[in-house]
Amino acid sequence: MIKNFIKIAWRNLITNKLFTSLNMVGLAIGMCVCITLFACISYELSFDRMYKNAKNIYRVNMKTTAQYNYKVWAELPNSVGPAIVQNIPQVKSMARLVKHDFGASVSLKTGDKNFAEKGLYLADSTVFNLFDMKFVEGNAQNAFAQPKSIVLSQSAKQRLYGSEPAFGKVIYVDNSDTLHVSGVYTDLPANSTIDCDMIYNIKDSWMGKNVYWSNASYETYCLLQPGANVAKVQASATGLIDKNVKKENKYFTNFIFQPLADIHLYSADIRDGYSGRIGSISTVKSLIFLSLLVLIIACINYMNLATARSQKRAKGIGVNKVLGADKRHLLLLFYTETALLSLMAIIVGYLLALVVKPWFQNITGIELSSSAFLEPQILLGLVATWGFVTLVAGSYPAFSLSRISPLVLMNKLKLKNSFADLIRRGLVVFQFASSIILIISVIVILQQIRYIRSRDLGYNPNGIIAINVKSAQNQQQLTAFMNDLRGMAAVESFSAVQSVPGDVESGRSVRKLITDKEGLPVKTCHTDGSIVKTMQLKLLAGSSLPQTLAEGDTSCYVLINEAVMKYLGFKSPQDAVGKPIDTEMLDKSIISGVVKDFNYQSLKAEIGGYVYYEMNKAPESLRTLLIRYNTKDLPRFMQQLQGSFKTNMPNSSFDYEFLDSHIQNLYVSEQHTAQTVTVFSLLAILVACLGLFGLAAFIAEQRTKEIGIRKVLGASVSGITSLLTKDFLKPVLISFLIASPIAWYLMNKWLQDFAYRINIQWWVLVLAGLTALFIAVITISFQSIKAAVANPVDSLKNE
Repeated sequence: MIKNFIKIAWRNLITNKLFTSLNMVGLAIGMCVCITLFACISYELSFDRMYKNAKNIYRVNMKTTAQYNYKVWAELPNSVGPAIVQNIPQVKSMARLVKHDFGASVSLKTGDKNFAEKGLYLADSTVFNLFDMKFVEGNAQNAFAQPKSIVLSQSAKQRLYGSEPAFGKVIYVDNSDTLHVSGVYTDLPANSTIDCDMIYNIKDSWMGKNVYWSNASYETYCLLQPGANVAKVQASATGLIDKNVKKENKYFTNFIFQPLADIHLYSADIRDGYSGRIGSISTVKSLIFLSLLVLIIACINYMNLATARSQKRAKGIGVNKVLGADKRHLLLLFYTETALLSLMAIIVGYLLALVVKPWFQNITGIELSSSAFLEPQILLGLVATWGFVTLVAGSYPAFSLSRISPLVLMNKLKLKNSFADLIRRGLVVFQFASSIILIISVIVILQQIRYIRSRDLGYNPNGIIAINVKSAQNQQQLTAFMNDLRGMAAVESFSAVQSVPGDVESGRSVRKLITDKEGLPVKTCHTDGSIVKTMQLKLLAGSSLPQTLAEGDTSCYVLINEAVMKYLGFKSPQDAVGKPIDTEMLDKSIISGVVKDFNYQSLKAEIGGYVYYEMNKAPESLRTLLIRYNTKDLPRFMQQLQGSFKTNMPNSSFDYEFLDSHIQNLYVSEQHTAQTVTVFSLLAILVACLGLFGLAAFIAEQRTKEIGIRKVLGASVSGITSLLTKDFLKPVLISFLIASPIAWYLMNKWLQDFAYRINIQWWVLVLAGLTALFIAVITISFQSIKAAVANPVDSLKNE
């Protein structure tokens, strides 16, 4: 019986080519979107689950006090991990990780080659067992047996040494540390939060030797005993704070144990952390929503087109019933037809997904392996999707058409389609309401990104190149390079700084009085007197920092922004100039000048306190040169810079970054969101238009005789086109009324993530509605005009 049903279903599909083609294209696009997004979602959910002890590994986060706005930090003081292991029996082991120089780029020299590296970590030796690192040279047990040892990932080893063995090779780090390669481990998986390319022993550095409860810069992972009570462990760990930190020095209140598997998707609101592989659960939810939406729209197309053909299939159903088919047989027939069509669509969609994978990766920024579409969960998901489409898309046509009476064969019964028409209109409303919501979303997201790019940051990042000079072997090398810069016509100014804005500044507090227990959290950056000119900061009062300091000068000179000035209680920038303040660099730092607030972080964060400072024997070194240039021949200028750098610092890598690119990288996630929503919105609208096109074709076909009579009686082509079109425009207008408030609410919620954001204007909603209306008119007009210009003789000759 099933075999016969398949034959009948196949015959029906190839007989109705327009119906089959429209549904095949719509369902195949829906399946392609679902398959691709399912692979992406599966990848995002797989993070860190490959480790043997993943269920018992936790990252220890800490919650700060009101001084730091009760934020949760992923980094702790370096004493926390050892204290937890020593005092809590349920914790088997721990490992601390911190990037070399807190994340600043590193210059490596090995043999006669120089490299720039950003993946160099310091860690405890326990990290190798905690994260199942497999060694291909050396072994985990002896990796740090000798002092000043370093282990490399296979890809790092390949970059440095090619096919040669790395064991025993010498690496010079920033021309200051000499390390010996003691092992090579297989690359950590791409879906691992831990992304170390090189690791050396934290106990070989002051970071591991000097244990303290003050500075929080270390990620700490703990392995708990199987079955350990996490809540009790967390409470015991929090109890260590009172035992080890004086009340007046307490800036964090409790520890939070975050499961390893949750870190990737649930760390968007957690400050800091060194991994570059942090995702977002909201992104995963958005991908699920988009994939289901496109698929449901494709299913609605099938339902609409199938029920629109009810008059055409009525006699066939009547014959089947006269010959003894009951409702159960007819239901099975229609489900078979849907299953066959959706199976073909899955095959086409799967092949299409393989073709568009590279393009999809560029849009979303999520890299999928070549085997991503062969994962068991993806294949099982395809089977589930096939069942879902068969049931959802096939149910309404099956139950609707199976109720047709055999009396239609004798023209004794006219099909009553009022209910079917109502359902069909409701589904069209859903399709276009979804499309309008997506159109509004795209417009708002693109507006916000354009606002971010065009907003005045308070300084000018364009035309600035940042060069890493931390690895200069002595001051003479750096001075020689800067002397060369003064002789370059393209160089307008330059300034030596601790960090580019929003990168590796220091976190401190500014207090109104030395006796204040709480102060204003600020970012501090060591620099020189050219910073205002180079960054084109807006100086409100006073002057920039001193260009040179006398050898015996023990003062600390600071350049503060408006946020610091307002906190300190000065009525105007002029009042602040020359006044002493407590900055933690020095009890009485002197204010040289006040600059207008500038965005040193992403626009998602409000502008906080920022302090540039200059002093003799500063606690932070000058790591970077910011060079403002003005040239039309940038390639030649870069060659000139590189030549001078290599001449003056032959043992350092030429590592640079354009400051405007650095700023744009802060919004990579939002740019990928915009691209993803735009592309899938267009696909959803395309699928909706396919359904509307097919529906218009079948409605026009059903009204062929009516159109012929109207033309004979003198109706014009425009009048008939208007008649056929207006029935479809009503659902679109209703869709607009439903979609507008929903879209406004959703996008306002999305904009809440930004401290500086646009307001959604009324014209955005109107534009989206007009766009949907225009798309609908264009889609329907083709069929309407085709029906209107047809010869009425052809439609009436059988009457």
